[in-house]
Amino acid sequence: MEAHSITTVVLLACGSFNPITNMHLRMFELARDHLEDTGQYRVVKGIISPVGDGYKKKGLIEACHRLEMAKLATENSGWITVDYWESLQSEWVETAKVIRHHHEKLLTAEQNNDEVDTVKYTKKRRIEENYFEGSSHQKRRDSPQLMLLCGADVLESFGIPNMWKQEDIAEIVGRFGLVCITRSGNDPYKFIHQSDMLWTYRKNIHVVHEWVTNEISATHVRRALRRGRSVRYLLPDAVVHYIQENDLYSAESEQKNADVVLAPLQRYTGISPCLRKIALKLKLRKVIEQHGDQYIIKTISTFRNYSISFRVGQQFEEFTKGLDNRHVKSLVMWEGNKLVCEQIGEKKNRGWAHRIEDDKLHLELYCEGEVCKQVFKKND
Repeated sequence: MEAHSITTVVLLACGSFNPITNMHLRMFELARDHLEDTGQYRVVKGIISPVGDGYKKKGLIEACHRLEMAKLATENSGWITVDYWESLQSEWVETAKVIRHHHEKLLTAEQNNDEVDTVKYTKKRRIEENYFEGSSHQKRRDSPQLMLLCGADVLESFGIPNMWKQEDIAEIVGRFGLVCITRSGNDPYKFIHQSDMLWTYRKNIHVVHEWVTNEISATHVRRALRRGRSVRYLLPDAVVHYIQENDLYSAESEQKNADVVLAPLQRYTGISPCLRKIALKLKLRKVIEQHGDQYIIKTISTFRNYSISFRVGQQFEEFTKGLDNRHVKSLVMWEGNKLVCEQIGEKKNRGWAHRIEDDKLHLELYCEGEVCKQVFKKND
């Protein structure tokens, strides 16, 4: 009779945990049930890795508080632990790098003959414990498999332009594997079907349906805290007490990073954080000149000026100096009452559109599915 292989699994959850909720902990239990019920896996450990302050998410409080709350939330768990490494990094670390870090730690432990199951495995399964230990028909692989545990919203974020590198998605899903917990209003199967990348690695994606609907949201919890409402039974009691003792989550804390672009968008769009901060505070002025069939559009500010000159219907070489410093081939055409430019280059679906309504100039800048809108008023 052919031996049946049992793969040991370590689940890793990365995120803000701002604050950690009962649903975050529930995700680990759901994932373990699902994987072990297949008869192919034995989950031996869960790791919570809160993101560092460098992520720059709006309302993200200090990592020291989020780490302490996660530690309090898991103190009674027999298998879920909290890891500090990601939180202590001075800059934001991509999820793929975090997974690699923990994978290397697991391999090092194996090489040193350390047990991967360093946390007591307490759950009683329908299959008796000695079935794993003594049966000659059960063979566990030497190296544990590390899987990323996440909600459906993370899976769908793979489709947000400049949020993830495609090679990172391929590595996370293709090399390590993903366990995705469903949420009301999300359809993971639909998104997998719509993404060629996820469809390629669909066998490495474990979708877990939560039949006991639980819509606890950290965003809603923070709102309740700001308004002085009770959040008991949404968070572990120890976490509630910690928040109260340290006076966390106020209207002021929710505005933290409000004028800062999220770290992945800063890094992957190629525009520096300093330049973004300056741009947010600038007052821009647009000047459009026409000389026969030639147009000149000037963007003027106290910080930097930018000018382009073109003829409608004629492609031209453009260097976006001082913006994101990219070389593109631009073509401007009239579409009704709009002057529309297509910029062909490294970024897909990039360009802009100008139109005038009443005494206002409307500008739309778009790139890879994202749209920025600006409105300029005519000078008197």
